[in-house]
Amino acid sequence: MIKMSFRVFLKKRTIILLFIYCFLLIPISIYSRGSSEESKKEEIVFWHSIGTYNKDILNRLIDEYNTKHPKPSIRGVFQGNEEDLYFNLLSQENLPDIVHIPVQFLHPLLEKKLIINLEPFISQKLKNDISSKFWESVIVQDDIYGMPFFYNVNIFYVNQRILRIAGVSREGEPRSWEEMLSVISRIKRNAADRHSFFIPLESLAQFISFIESYTGTSVIEDGRIVVNKEEVVSAMRFLQEAVYTHEYMPSKITTDEGIQMFLSGNLGLLLGSSSMLVYTESNLPYDLNVWHLPVWEKAGPTVFGTCLAIVRSNARQEREAFKFIDYIVDYEQAIKWHTHTGNPAIRSSVKKSLDLLIFYEENPNYMASVIELESGRVFSPSFDYFSVSDIIKNALEEIMVNREDPEAVLNRAQKNIDQQ
Repeated sequence: MIKMSFRVFLKKRTIILLFIYCFLLIPISIYSRGSSEESKKEEIVFWHSIGTYNKDILNRLIDEYNTKHPKPSIRGVFQGNEEDLYFNLLSQENLPDIVHIPVQFLHPLLEKKLIINLEPFISQKLKNDISSKFWESVIVQDDIYGMPFFYNVNIFYVNQRILRIAGVSREGEPRSWEEMLSVISRIKRNAADRHSFFIPLESLAQFISFIESYTGTSVIEDGRIVVNKEEVVSAMRFLQEAVYTHEYMPSKITTDEGIQMFLSGNLGLLLGSSSMLVYTESNLPYDLNVWHLPVWEKAGPTVFGTCLAIVRSNARQEREAFKFIDYIVDYEQAIKWHTHTGNPAIRSSVKKSLDLLIFYEENPNYMASVIELESGRVFSPSFDYFSVSDIIKNALEEIMVNREDPEAVLNRAQKNIDQQ
C-alpha cells in the first residue's frame, strides 16, 4: 500500500470541505433570494400626484390603514403632477400596484394593457351608493377600470377683507359676468394697491371652467372641443384686456404665484379648485368666502374627476391592492376626505350623513362645491386628451403671455385640433 503524503491529504480534505460548503450554501442562497422576493410582496406601492394641498390627510389615511393591516403595507409615492405620473407609468420598469389618476387617463392606459377590470371586486352595495354619472366616467369598453375617488369643481375664493376695503357689500354673490365686472372694477378703484382677481389658465380644466362660465355654453360639442367660436374669442379678449388694459389681473404669473398672492392678502378673488378649500382656509389670515362661478345654474359646471386604478400584476397583489382602495373610499374615510380637503363627497350615504349636515352649518363654504357637483357634468373626453391639452396650453400662452390676437390664435388652435 502506497502511503498518502500529508500534502495530498490536505489537498483532498480541502476539496471535500469546499464541496460540503457549496452544498450547504446553495439552499441558503435560494432561501435568502426567496425571502427577499417575499418581502417585496409585503407592500403595495401607491403612486399619486396629491401634493401640497391634501398630502397630510392622504398620508394619515395610509398610516391608519397600515396600523390595521400591517401586511402588506401601503407605501405612497408622490410622482409630481398628473401628467408626470402618467408618463412615468409608460417609461419605468418597476411599476406600482395602485395609481391615482384623472378619469381621462383610463382609456390610454387600458390601450397599453396596464390596468385591470375592477368589476369583479366591486360590491353591488357600493355601486348603488355612488351616482351613475361617476361610474360612467370610469367605464371603458363596458367595464369599470377605475374606482371613483374625488371629483372637484372650480370656484371663486373671495378675500372678504378686500371686498370691505373696496366698499363691496353684497348679500348675494355675482350671478353674471356683468355683476362680477362691477365687483372687480370697484376693487381696482378703491383698493388700488391690490389686484382684483386672478384666473389661472395653465391647464385644459382651468380653460374649460372659465370659458363655460363666461359664455354659458359648453366647449365640447358631439365629442369634439370647439375653441374658436365667437363667444370663446370674446371671453379670451376680456381676460387679455383685464390684464393689459385695465390691470385688474396680474400678468405673467403662475398658478402657484397667484395662490400665494391671494394668501398674502394682495388679491381679491381667485379661481381655484375645490380641492384646495381647507388649505386656503387654513392659510388665509382673513375672512374667506366662496362663490360659484357666474351663470353656473344655466350651463352647469364641468366636474373634473379622479379615480383609483390597479396596475396589472398577479392575482394576490391585485386583491391586496383593492383592499386598500375599498378602505379609502368607505363611509368613514370618505367623510374624513371631504372635511379635510373640501372635495365634495360622492357617496349618497355620506351626503345624507347627519354629521355632515351639522358640519355644513358650521362650515358653509363647503356647500358651494357640493351644490355644483350635483348639477355638474363630469369631464370624460372622447378626444385625444394629451394632444388637445398641449394645443390649448400653447394657445393660452400666446394670448396671455405673448399678447397675440385671441381670434387668430384660437383659429390656428382649432385647425390643429381638427387635424388630430
